[in-house]
Amino acid sequence: MSLWHIAWSYLWNRKLTTVLTIVSVALAVALISSVLTLREETRKRFEEEGQAFDLVVGAKGSPLQLVLSSVYFMDTPTGNIPYTEFEHLKNDAEYVKAAFPINMGDSYQGFRIIGTIPELFGHKWVSPVSGEERAPFQLAQGRYFETSFQAVLGALVARQTGLKPGDTFVSTHGFIAGLPEGLGGHSHANMPYTVVGIMKPSSSPYDRAIFCSLESVWQAHQHGPGEHHEEHGQEHAEENEGEHAHHHEGAAEEEEAAYQEWSARPESMVTAVLLQLQSPALRFQYREIIREQTSVMAAIPINEIATFYDQFLGTAKLILLAVGYLVVVISALSILIGLYLSILQRKRDMAIMRALGASSYEIFGSVLIEAFWVTVLGIAAGWLAGGLVSFGLGQYLAWRFGLAITAFGITNEHIAAFSAVALVGLLAGILPAWQAYHSDVAHDLADR
Repeated sequence: MSLWHIAWSYLWNRKLTTVLTIVSVALAVALISSVLTLREETRKRFEEEGQAFDLVVGAKGSPLQLVLSSVYFMDTPTGNIPYTEFEHLKNDAEYVKAAFPINMGDSYQGFRIIGTIPELFGHKWVSPVSGEERAPFQLAQGRYFETSFQAVLGALVARQTGLKPGDTFVSTHGFIAGLPEGLGGHSHANMPYTVVGIMKPSSSPYDRAIFCSLESVWQAHQHGPGEHHEEHGQEHAEENEGEHAHHHEGAAEEEEAAYQEWSARPESMVTAVLLQLQSPALRFQYREIIREQTSVMAAIPINEIATFYDQFLGTAKLILLAVGYLVVVISALSILIGLYLSILQRKRDMAIMRALGASSYEIFGSVLIEAFWVTVLGIAAGWLAGGLVSFGLGQYLAWRFGLAITAFGITNEHIAAFSAVALVGLLAGILPAWQAYHSDVAHDLADR
Protein backbone atom coordinates (compact mmCIF):
# COMPACT_ATOMS: atom_id res chain seq x y z
CA MET A 1 0.00 0.00 0.00
CA SER A 2 1.50 3.36 -1.04
CA LEU A 3 1.99 6.33 1.27
CA TRP A 4 -0.52 8.27 -0.84
CA HIS A 5 -3.19 5.66 -0.23
CA ILE A 6 -2.38 5.47 3.47
CA ALA A 7 -2.59 9.26 3.84
CA TRP A 8 -5.90 9.33 1.99
CA SER A 9 -7.29 6.55 4.22
CA TYR A 10 -6.37 8.47 7.36
CA LEU A 11 -8.11 11.58 6.04
CA TRP A 12 -11.19 9.59 5.05
CA ASN A 13 -11.43 8.05 8.54
CA ARG A 14 -11.84 11.50 10.09
CA LYS A 15 -14.26 12.95 7.55
CA LEU A 16 -15.68 15.82 9.60
CA THR A 17 -12.31 17.27 10.60
CA THR A 18 -11.01 16.86 7.06
CA VAL A 19 -14.05 18.49 5.47
CA LEU A 20 -13.97 21.45 7.87
CA THR A 21 -10.27 22.00 7.18
CA ILE A 22 -10.85 21.80 3.42
CA VAL A 23 -13.71 24.30 3.72
CA SER A 24 -11.51 26.76 5.61
CA VAL A 25 -8.89 26.57 2.86
CA ALA A 26 -11.59 26.81 0.17
CA LEU A 27 -13.07 29.99 1.65
CA ALA A 28 -9.71 31.73 1.51
CA VAL A 29 -9.00 30.53 -2.02
CA ALA A 30 -12.53 31.50 -3.19
CA LEU A 31 -12.04 35.06 -1.96
CA ILE A 32 -8.63 35.38 -3.57
CA SER A 33 -9.76 33.74 -6.81
CA SER A 34 -12.91 35.84 -7.21
CA VAL A 35 -11.04 39.09 -6.48
CA LEU A 36 -8.35 38.27 -9.04
CA THR A 37 -10.88 37.10 -11.63
CA LEU A 38 -13.22 40.07 -11.32
CA ARG A 39 -10.42 42.60 -11.30
CA GLU A 40 -8.66 41.06 -14.31
CA GLU A 41 -11.81 40.50 -16.36
CA THR A 42 -13.31 43.93 -15.72
CA ARG A 43 -9.93 45.52 -16.48
CA LYS A 44 -9.80 43.65 -19.78
CA ARG A 45 -13.33 44.71 -20.70
CA PHE A 46 -12.72 48.36 -19.80
CA GLU A 47 -9.38 48.47 -21.59
CA GLU A 48 -10.89 46.77 -24.63
CA GLU A 49 -13.53 49.50 -24.90
CA GLY A 50 -10.93 52.12 -24.02
CA GLN A 51 -9.11 51.26 -27.23
CA ALA A 52 -12.21 52.01 -29.31
CA PHE A 53 -11.19 55.66 -29.66
CA ASP A 54 -7.79 57.30 -29.49
CA LEU A 55 -9.02 60.55 -27.93
CA VAL A 56 -12.16 62.00 -26.39
CA VAL A 57 -12.62 65.76 -26.65
CA GLY A 58 -15.01 67.63 -24.37
CA ALA A 59 -15.43 70.51 -21.97
CA LYS A 60 -12.61 71.14 -19.52
CA GLY A 61 -12.83 69.35 -16.21
CA SER A 62 -11.83 65.90 -15.04
CA PRO A 63 -10.33 63.77 -17.87
CA LEU A 64 -11.55 60.60 -16.14
CA GLN A 65 -15.08 62.01 -15.86
CA LEU A 66 -15.00 62.89 -19.55
CA VAL A 67 -13.94 59.34 -20.48
CA LEU A 68 -16.41 57.62 -18.17
CA SER A 69 -19.31 59.73 -19.41
CA SER A 70 -18.52 59.70 -23.13
CA VAL A 71 -17.07 56.21 -23.69
CA TYR A 72 -18.62 54.13 -20.88
CA PHE A 73 -21.78 56.19 -20.16
CA MET A 74 -21.10 55.89 -16.42
CA ASP A 75 -20.75 59.51 -15.25
CA THR A 76 -22.17 62.95 -15.90
CA PRO A 77 -20.62 64.92 -18.79
CA THR A 78 -18.18 67.71 -18.02
CA GLY A 79 -20.30 70.10 -20.10
CA ASN A 80 -20.88 71.02 -23.74
CA ILE A 81 -18.50 72.30 -26.39
CA PRO A 82 -19.20 74.30 -29.57
CA TYR A 83 -20.20 72.31 -32.62
CA THR A 84 -17.53 74.24 -34.52
CA GLU A 85 -14.90 72.35 -32.50
CA PHE A 86 -16.19 69.09 -33.99
CA GLU A 87 -16.03 70.56 -37.49
CA HIS A 88 -12.49 71.74 -36.90
CA LEU A 89 -11.39 68.31 -35.63
CA LYS A 90 -13.15 66.46 -38.43
CA ASN A 91 -11.37 68.53 -41.05
CA ASP A 92 -7.90 68.06 -39.52
CA ALA A 93 -6.92 65.31 -41.96
CA GLU A 94 -3.26 65.39 -40.91
CA TYR A 95 -4.08 63.85 -37.54
CA VAL A 96 -7.73 62.76 -37.55
CA LYS A 97 -8.99 59.72 -39.42
CA ALA A 98 -12.57 59.87 -38.11
CA ALA A 99 -14.52 62.08 -35.70
CA PHE A 100 -17.87 61.23 -34.12
CA PRO A 101 -19.83 63.86 -32.18
CA ILE A 102 -22.16 62.76 -29.40
CA ASN A 103 -24.90 64.61 -27.55
CA MET A 104 -26.24 63.61 -24.15
CA GLY A 105 -28.85 65.10 -21.88
CA ASP A 106 -31.84 62.77 -21.91
CA SER A 107 -32.56 59.19 -20.93
CA TYR A 108 -35.28 56.57 -20.89
CA GLN A 109 -35.70 54.40 -17.78
CA GLY A 110 -32.14 55.31 -16.81
CA PHE A 111 -30.63 54.40 -20.19
CA ARG A 112 -28.87 57.29 -21.88
CA ILE A 113 -30.01 58.66 -25.21
CA ILE A 114 -26.95 59.33 -27.35
CA GLY A 115 -27.28 61.71 -30.26
CA THR A 116 -24.67 61.00 -32.92
CA ILE A 117 -24.09 60.61 -36.66
CA PRO A 118 -24.74 57.42 -38.70
CA GLU A 119 -21.01 57.04 -39.45
CA LEU A 120 -20.46 55.87 -35.86
CA PHE A 121 -22.21 52.59 -36.62
CA GLY A 122 -19.47 51.65 -39.07
CA HIS A 123 -16.70 52.20 -36.54
CA LYS A 124 -14.48 49.15 -35.83
CA TRP A 125 -11.26 48.52 -33.97
CA VAL A 126 -8.97 45.62 -33.04
CA SER A 127 -9.24 44.37 -29.47
CA PRO A 128 -5.90 44.40 -27.62
CA VAL A 129 -7.20 41.53 -25.47
CA SER A 130 -8.33 38.98 -28.04
CA GLY A 131 -6.74 40.44 -31.16
CA GLU A 132 -10.10 40.21 -32.92
CA GLU A 133 -11.90 42.98 -34.71
CA ARG A 134 -14.60 44.62 -32.62
CA ALA A 135 -17.76 45.79 -34.39
CA PRO A 136 -20.30 46.50 -31.62
CA PHE A 137 -22.88 48.34 -33.71
CA GLN A 138 -24.26 45.41 -35.71
CA LEU A 139 -28.04 45.16 -36.04
CA ALA A 140 -30.08 42.26 -34.78
CA GLN A 141 -33.41 43.70 -35.92
CA GLY A 142 -34.63 46.62 -38.01
CA ARG A 143 -32.37 49.36 -39.36
CA TYR A 144 -30.35 52.38 -38.29
CA PHE A 145 -32.01 55.77 -37.80
CA GLU A 146 -32.53 57.96 -40.87
CA THR A 147 -34.51 60.93 -39.56
CA SER A 148 -35.09 62.75 -36.29
CA PHE A 149 -36.67 60.89 -33.35
CA GLN A 150 -35.86 57.45 -34.72
CA ALA A 151 -33.98 55.35 -32.17
CA VAL A 152 -31.67 52.34 -32.30
CA LEU A 153 -31.53 50.41 -29.03
CA GLY A 154 -28.61 48.59 -27.47
CA ALA A 155 -29.29 44.91 -26.72
CA LEU A 156 -29.49 45.45 -22.97
CA VAL A 157 -31.92 48.36 -23.37
CA ALA A 158 -34.23 46.27 -25.55
CA ARG A 159 -34.11 43.33 -23.15
CA GLN A 160 -34.85 45.35 -20.02
CA THR A 161 -37.43 47.75 -21.44
CA GLY A 162 -39.21 45.28 -23.74
CA LEU A 163 -39.21 47.79 -26.58
CA LYS A 164 -39.18 46.46 -30.14
CA PRO A 165 -39.13 48.02 -33.62
CA GLY A 166 -42.24 50.12 -34.14
CA ASP A 167 -42.72 50.96 -30.45
CA THR A 168 -42.55 54.54 -29.21
CA PHE A 169 -41.23 56.03 -25.97
CA VAL A 170 -40.78 59.44 -24.39
CA SER A 171 -37.40 60.65 -23.16
CA THR A 172 -36.76 62.25 -19.78
CA HIS A 173 -34.31 65.04 -19.16
CA GLY A 174 -31.40 63.85 -17.05
CA PHE A 175 -29.65 60.49 -16.61
CA ILE A 176 -31.27 59.04 -13.49
CA ALA A 177 -34.51 57.12 -13.73
CA GLY A 178 -37.30 58.48 -11.56
CA LEU A 179 -36.09 62.05 -11.08
CA PRO A 180 -38.91 64.34 -9.89
CA GLU A 181 -40.24 67.16 -12.03
CA GLY A 182 -38.23 70.34 -11.64
CA LEU A 183 -34.99 68.47 -10.89
CA GLY A 184 -34.18 67.44 -14.42
CA GLY A 185 -36.94 64.87 -14.51
CA HIS A 186 -39.33 66.56 -16.95
CA SER A 187 -40.26 64.54 -20.03
CA HIS A 188 -40.43 65.56 -23.68
CA ALA A 189 -43.95 64.18 -24.08
CA ASN A 190 -44.60 66.06 -27.30
CA MET A 191 -41.53 64.54 -29.02
CA PRO A 192 -41.71 60.73 -28.76
CA TYR A 193 -39.05 58.48 -30.23
CA THR A 194 -39.85 55.54 -32.52
CA VAL A 195 -37.72 52.41 -32.28
CA VAL A 196 -36.40 51.44 -35.71
CA GLY A 197 -33.62 49.01 -34.81
CA ILE A 198 -32.06 46.85 -32.10
CA MET A 199 -28.36 46.03 -32.02
CA LYS A 200 -26.77 42.65 -31.34
CA PRO A 201 -25.26 42.05 -27.88
CA SER A 202 -21.66 43.24 -27.90
CA SER A 203 -20.61 43.02 -24.23
CA SER A 204 -19.83 46.72 -24.35
CA PRO A 205 -21.26 49.99 -22.97
CA TYR A 206 -23.18 50.38 -26.23
CA ASP A 207 -25.53 47.60 -25.13
CA ARG A 208 -27.04 49.99 -22.58
CA ALA A 209 -27.41 53.06 -24.79
CA ILE A 210 -30.11 54.42 -27.09
CA PHE A 211 -28.80 56.00 -30.30
CA CYS A 212 -30.50 58.70 -32.33
CA SER A 213 -29.49 61.59 -34.58
CA LEU A 214 -27.88 64.77 -33.29
CA GLU A 215 -30.91 66.65 -34.58
CA SER A 216 -33.18 64.60 -32.31
CA VAL A 217 -31.41 65.82 -29.19
CA TRP A 218 -31.19 69.37 -30.47
CA GLN A 219 -34.89 69.54 -31.35
CA ALA A 220 -35.91 67.99 -28.04
CA HIS A 221 -34.22 70.86 -26.23
CA GLN A 222 -35.48 73.73 -28.38
CA HIS A 223 -38.09 75.94 -26.69
CA GLY A 224 -39.90 79.04 -27.77
CA PRO A 225 -39.46 82.29 -25.81
CA GLY A 226 -40.63 81.79 -22.27
CA GLU A 227 -41.91 78.26 -22.88
CA HIS A 228 -39.32 76.56 -20.78
CA HIS A 229 -39.49 79.25 -18.12
CA GLU A 230 -43.25 78.90 -17.77
CA GLU A 231 -43.09 75.12 -17.74
CA HIS A 232 -40.54 75.07 -14.99
CA GLY A 233 -42.12 77.95 -13.15
CA GLN A 234 -45.24 75.83 -12.73
CA GLU A 235 -43.15 72.82 -11.69
CA HIS A 236 -41.26 74.86 -9.14
CA ALA A 237 -44.48 76.30 -7.73
CA GLU A 238 -45.87 72.81 -7.28
CA GLU A 239 -42.63 71.67 -5.72
CA ASN A 240 -42.63 74.58 -3.28
CA GLU A 241 -45.93 73.35 -1.97
CA GLY A 242 -44.23 70.14 -0.81
CA GLU A 243 -42.67 69.82 2.58
CA HIS A 244 -39.19 69.14 1.18
CA ALA A 245 -38.97 72.03 -1.31
CA HIS A 246 -36.19 73.82 0.58
CA HIS A 247 -33.86 70.83 0.14
CA HIS A 248 -34.01 71.06 -3.67
CA GLU A 249 -34.23 74.78 -4.29
CA GLY A 250 -30.52 75.35 -4.98
CA ALA A 251 -30.23 72.25 -7.18
CA ALA A 252 -33.35 73.23 -9.13
CA GLU A 253 -32.03 76.73 -9.80
CA GLU A 254 -28.68 75.36 -10.96
CA GLU A 255 -30.41 72.85 -13.23
CA GLU A 256 -32.66 75.59 -14.58
CA ALA A 257 -29.70 77.86 -15.43
CA ALA A 258 -27.81 75.07 -17.19
CA TYR A 259 -30.90 74.04 -19.11
CA GLN A 260 -31.64 77.61 -20.21
CA GLU A 261 -28.12 77.91 -21.59
CA TRP A 262 -28.50 74.59 -23.44
CA SER A 263 -31.94 75.56 -24.77
CA ALA A 264 -30.79 78.88 -26.20
CA ARG A 265 -29.08 77.35 -29.21
CA PRO A 266 -28.73 73.57 -28.77
CA GLU A 267 -27.72 73.05 -32.40
CA SER A 268 -24.49 74.95 -31.72
CA MET A 269 -23.29 72.52 -29.03
CA VAL A 270 -22.21 68.89 -28.64
CA THR A 271 -21.32 67.02 -25.49
CA ALA A 272 -18.11 65.39 -26.73
CA VAL A 273 -16.25 64.25 -29.82
CA LEU A 274 -14.80 60.73 -30.16
CA LEU A 275 -11.66 60.67 -32.30
CA GLN A 276 -9.88 57.97 -34.25
CA LEU A 277 -6.46 59.27 -35.24
CA GLN A 278 -4.37 58.39 -38.26
CA SER A 279 -2.14 56.44 -35.86
CA PRO A 280 -2.42 55.62 -32.14
CA ALA A 281 1.13 56.92 -31.80
CA LEU A 282 -0.25 60.45 -32.29
CA ARG A 283 -2.40 60.35 -29.15
CA PHE A 284 -0.10 62.29 -26.82
CA GLN A 285 1.01 64.74 -29.48
CA TYR A 286 -2.48 65.59 -30.63
CA ARG A 287 -3.77 65.84 -27.05
CA GLU A 288 -1.17 68.54 -26.38
CA ILE A 289 -2.04 70.34 -29.60
CA ILE A 290 -5.70 70.47 -28.55
CA ARG A 291 -4.74 71.65 -25.06
CA GLU A 292 -2.52 74.44 -26.36
CA GLN A 293 -4.55 75.64 -29.35
CA THR A 294 -8.19 75.28 -28.25
CA SER A 295 -10.42 75.97 -25.27
CA VAL A 296 -11.51 72.33 -24.93
CA MET A 297 -9.94 69.30 -23.28
CA ALA A 298 -8.76 65.98 -24.74
CA ALA A 299 -8.31 62.74 -22.83
CA ILE A 300 -6.84 59.37 -23.81
CA PRO A 301 -9.40 56.75 -22.71
CA ILE A 302 -7.01 53.82 -22.26
CA ASN A 303 -4.64 55.90 -20.12
CA GLU A 304 -7.41 57.26 -17.90
CA ILE A 305 -8.84 53.79 -17.32
CA ALA A 306 -5.42 52.31 -16.55
CA THR A 307 -4.81 55.09 -14.02
CA PHE A 308 -8.27 54.57 -12.54
CA TYR A 309 -7.59 50.87 -12.00
CA ASP A 310 -4.14 51.43 -10.55
CA GLN A 311 -5.06 54.24 -8.17
CA PHE A 312 -8.58 53.35 -7.08
CA LEU A 313 -9.36 49.70 -7.75
CA GLY A 314 -5.76 48.65 -7.12
CA THR A 315 -6.10 49.69 -3.48
CA ALA A 316 -9.38 47.81 -3.11
CA LYS A 317 -7.76 44.74 -4.66
CA LEU A 318 -4.85 44.86 -2.20
CA ILE A 319 -7.20 45.14 0.77
CA LEU A 320 -9.34 42.20 -0.34
CA LEU A 321 -6.28 40.09 -1.14
CA ALA A 322 -4.84 40.91 2.28
CA VAL A 323 -8.05 39.64 3.85
CA GLY A 324 -7.85 36.52 1.66
CA TYR A 325 -4.27 35.75 2.69
CA LEU A 326 -5.16 36.35 6.33
CA VAL A 327 -7.80 33.65 5.94
CA VAL A 328 -5.10 31.46 4.34
CA VAL A 329 -2.97 31.84 7.47
CA ILE A 330 -5.97 30.90 9.63
CA SER A 331 -6.58 27.91 7.36
CA ALA A 332 -2.93 26.89 7.72
CA LEU A 333 -3.37 26.93 11.49
CA SER A 334 -6.42 24.71 11.04
CA ILE A 335 -4.32 22.26 9.00
CA LEU A 336 -1.56 22.33 11.60
CA ILE A 337 -3.88 21.78 14.55
CA GLY A 338 -5.91 19.10 12.77
CA LEU A 339 -2.85 17.10 11.75
CA TYR A 340 -1.16 17.57 15.12
CA LEU A 341 -4.19 16.22 16.97
CA SER A 342 -4.43 13.40 14.45
CA ILE A 343 -0.80 12.44 15.15
CA LEU A 344 -1.50 12.31 18.88
CA GLN A 345 -4.54 10.09 18.28
CA ARG A 346 -2.78 7.56 16.07
CA LYS A 347 0.68 7.34 17.61
CA ARG A 348 0.21 3.60 18.12
CA ASP A 349 -0.71 3.12 14.44
CA MET A 350 2.44 4.87 13.37
CA ALA A 351 4.52 2.88 15.82
CA ILE A 352 3.12 -0.30 14.27
CA MET A 353 4.05 0.99 10.80
CA ARG A 354 7.59 1.61 12.06
CA ALA A 355 7.72 -1.86 13.57
CA LEU A 356 6.64 -3.34 10.22
CA GLY A 357 9.51 -1.63 8.45
CA ALA A 358 8.39 1.90 7.62
CA SER A 359 11.20 4.43 8.00
CA SER A 360 11.01 7.73 9.86
CA TYR A 361 11.20 9.48 6.49
CA GLU A 362 8.16 7.59 5.22
CA ILE A 363 6.16 8.54 8.33
CA PHE A 364 7.25 12.16 7.84
CA GLY A 365 6.24 11.97 4.17
CA SER A 366 2.83 10.43 4.90
CA VAL A 367 1.89 13.33 7.18
CA LEU A 368 3.05 15.87 4.58
CA ILE A 369 0.96 14.05 1.98
CA GLU A 370 -2.08 14.48 4.23
CA ALA A 371 -1.40 18.22 4.37
CA PHE A 372 -0.96 18.20 0.59
CA TRP A 373 -4.30 16.42 0.03
CA VAL A 374 -6.17 18.85 2.29
CA THR A 375 -4.55 21.89 0.68
CA VAL A 376 -5.05 20.74 -2.93
CA LEU A 377 -8.69 19.79 -2.33
CA GLY A 378 -9.23 23.15 -0.62
CA ILE A 379 -7.67 24.99 -3.57
CA ALA A 380 -9.81 23.05 -6.07
CA ALA A 381 -13.00 23.65 -4.08
CA GLY A 382 -12.07 27.31 -3.56
CA TRP A 383 -11.39 27.87 -7.26
CA LEU A 384 -14.77 26.35 -8.09
CA ALA A 385 -16.53 28.45 -5.42
CA GLY A 386 -14.70 31.57 -6.56
CA GLY A 387 -15.75 30.85 -10.13
CA LEU A 388 -19.37 30.55 -9.06
CA VAL A 389 -19.15 33.86 -7.20
CA SER A 390 -17.54 35.48 -10.25
CA PHE A 391 -20.22 33.98 -12.47
CA GLY A 392 -22.98 35.42 -10.29
CA LEU A 393 -21.38 38.86 -10.20
CA GLY A 394 -20.68 38.56 -13.92
CA GLN A 395 -24.37 38.00 -14.57
CA TYR A 396 -25.12 41.19 -12.64
CA LEU A 397 -22.46 43.12 -14.58
CA ALA A 398 -23.90 41.83 -17.86
CA TRP A 399 -27.43 42.76 -16.77
CA ARG A 400 -26.48 46.15 -15.34
CA PHE A 401 -23.60 47.33 -17.53
CA GLY A 402 -23.48 44.95 -20.49
CA LEU A 403 -20.02 43.66 -19.53
CA ALA A 404 -19.54 39.92 -20.04
CA ILE A 405 -16.69 38.32 -18.10
CA THR A 406 -15.08 34.87 -18.01
CA ALA A 407 -15.81 33.46 -14.56
CA PHE A 408 -13.48 30.43 -14.48
CA GLY A 409 -10.30 31.86 -15.97
CA ILE A 410 -6.76 31.09 -14.82
CA THR A 411 -4.11 33.80 -14.98
CA ASN A 412 -0.52 34.02 -13.80
CA GLU A 413 -1.80 35.81 -10.69
CA HIS A 414 -4.10 32.86 -9.96
CA ILE A 415 -1.24 30.40 -10.34
CA ALA A 416 1.01 32.47 -8.08
CA ALA A 417 -1.73 32.80 -5.44
CA PHE A 418 -2.62 29.09 -5.52
CA SER A 419 1.08 28.19 -5.29
CA ALA A 420 1.42 30.41 -2.24
CA VAL A 421 -1.58 28.72 -0.61
CA ALA A 422 -0.17 25.26 -1.41
CA LEU A 423 3.19 26.25 0.09
CA VAL A 424 1.56 27.58 3.26
CA GLY A 425 -0.47 24.36 3.54
CA LEU A 426 2.65 22.19 3.25
CA LEU A 427 4.51 24.34 5.75
CA ALA A 428 1.62 23.87 8.15
CA GLY A 429 2.13 20.09 7.88
CA ILE A 430 5.85 20.21 8.77
CA LEU A 431 5.40 20.51 12.56
CA PRO A 432 2.99 17.52 12.84
CA ALA A 433 5.23 15.57 10.44
CA TRP A 434 8.26 16.39 12.56
CA GLN A 435 6.39 15.23 15.65
CA ALA A 436 5.60 11.92 13.94
CA TYR A 437 9.21 11.62 12.72
CA HIS A 438 10.59 11.84 16.27
CA SER A 439 8.04 9.51 17.87
CA ASP A 440 9.34 6.85 20.27
CA VAL A 441 8.32 3.51 18.74
CA ALA A 442 8.79 1.39 21.89
CA HIS A 443 6.95 3.91 24.08
CA ASP A 444 4.06 4.29 21.62
CA LEU A 445 3.67 0.50 21.26
CA ALA A 446 3.56 0.06 25.02
CA ASP A 447 1.21 2.99 25.52
CA ARG A 448 -2.42 1.96 25.79
